[in-house]
Amino acid sequence: MPATARAIAAALTLLLPAAFPALAADLPRGNPEDAGMSPERLERVRVKMNRLVESGEFPGMTAMIARRGKVVFEHTTGLLDVETGAELQSDSLLRIYSMTKPITSVGAMMLVEEGKLLLDEPVTKFFPEWKDMTVLAERGNMVPAARPVTPRHLLMHMSGLTYGYYGDSLLDRMYQEARLIDDWDYLTRDTRELVEKLADLPLLFQPGSRYHYGFSTDVLGHLIERVSGEPLDRYLETRLFEPLGMTESYFDVPPEVVERFGTDHIIGEDGTLIVQDSPGEDPEFIGVTFLSGGGGLVMTADNYMRFCFMLLNGGAFGDARILSPATIALMTSNLLPAGMDSGQGAGFGLGFGVAPSGIHQRTLTPGSYYWGGAAGTFFWIDPTEELIGLFMPQRIGTPPWIQPTLQNLVYASLTESNL
Repeated sequence: MPATARAIAAALTLLLPAAFPALAADLPRGNPEDAGMSPERLERVRVKMNRLVESGEFPGMTAMIARRGKVVFEHTTGLLDVETGAELQSDSLLRIYSMTKPITSVGAMMLVEEGKLLLDEPVTKFFPEWKDMTVLAERGNMVPAARPVTPRHLLMHMSGLTYGYYGDSLLDRMYQEARLIDDWDYLTRDTRELVEKLADLPLLFQPGSRYHYGFSTDVLGHLIERVSGEPLDRYLETRLFEPLGMTESYFDVPPEVVERFGTDHIIGEDGTLIVQDSPGEDPEFIGVTFLSGGGGLVMTADNYMRFCFMLLNGGAFGDARILSPATIALMTSNLLPAGMDSGQGAGFGLGFGVAPSGIHQRTLTPGSYYWGGAAGTFFWIDPTEELIGLFMPQRIGTPPWIQPTLQNLVYASLTESNL
């Protein structure tokens, strides 16, 4: 080869990785038997899903189960859209609501790994409007916050923030009067306005003293924006979704794919199905300005499974390294103080619930981590058994017995255990 040609070839070799990044890995698939699972017993999961749809518990439902690095079970049943009669497909777009929270938490920890954020530094470094936060004390008195809110508090729901629609307390009424959120729709234009309005409201308790579910991860999403200088959707798309091949994950569902986005539902008191949200006019996911790090994403089951594979693999999937194994281990460990739990004895890490041991242990192996969403979606990752479970219906107010029932069926399918 002439010298000039060799030089051009060498230059192209240097340019190719940047111009044509490596394609994200496909989800690996395998046989249940090779992964230590029984096909016959996994069939029980399929049958149960079908019965849940046939009985009217869900209009539709999709699921994926992976073991020992391979997807070994996939099933989709029922309807995507009860108004049009469109059937649920494996590539349907589904609301994951609070299953957005682990994704936002990973996004924040990427900034920690890059030295741009510290877990225990005051968020007032980035939110100067929060420098004079107060706490609601007894008899409605306001007292100064004893310590500033930190990124760790936001990640662990120990910030003192609530949602404001759980009850009718004084703070609930203050949140409602500030018009932050109604039952399902965010009322502020964006998370910047949310953070600014929260600066004028008291905290429910002293930061770091309790666990309480609320706006913490939405505020964390805006913290990502201020630290990175990017909108949350662009940050997650370029830093997380594209490297993992999560190419159908959206805060704002594009018009060209809206036919794969269906209805969301509740069950009325008389047992009839009621459409809660319709894809043609859903203010949470169409024409979005409020990028909710706490509950704003829509995606396919395939995309969320890619995220789960990355977590179970210690922060990597295919050629993409998102976080270090040490950071994943920290995030998925129970970091709550002794005597404190996140409900029913469960622990909590940096964005994940952690399955307990002892008297509160249920089906999940202790140390498994998990989360769920308002429409009944849930996932768990069991590092000991190298197991991932992902179930995605679309029903607000899913009965609490359904999740442990499906988990029991999955664990009953194991023919080999790593315990």
